[in-house]
Amino acid sequence: MNNWHDIVLSVSVLAFNIALLPSLLGKHKPRVATSLLTALFLIPEVIVFFSLSLWYSFAMALINAIFWLILAIQRYTQVNASK
Repeated sequence: MNNWHDIVLSVSVLAFNIALLPSLLGKHKPRVATSLLTALFLIPEVIVFFSLSLWYSFAMALINAIFWLILAIQRYTQVNASK
């Protein structure tokens, strides 16, 4: 059974993931540097959640980092397609 910390943290990151969906699905993307740095800064969080066995939080943070990487790729593709 998971502790309450895992539930609270995972729900907050889930809300952040849901908030990213319009950016993922829409045509307006953040700058590549912003997306890459955010993904990079999330990696320690993912590692900490894993090391503490906060499995839901780990999964949500990993998804969040992947979403930011997808945004970086989308923006990079968008910028290079217009050249």
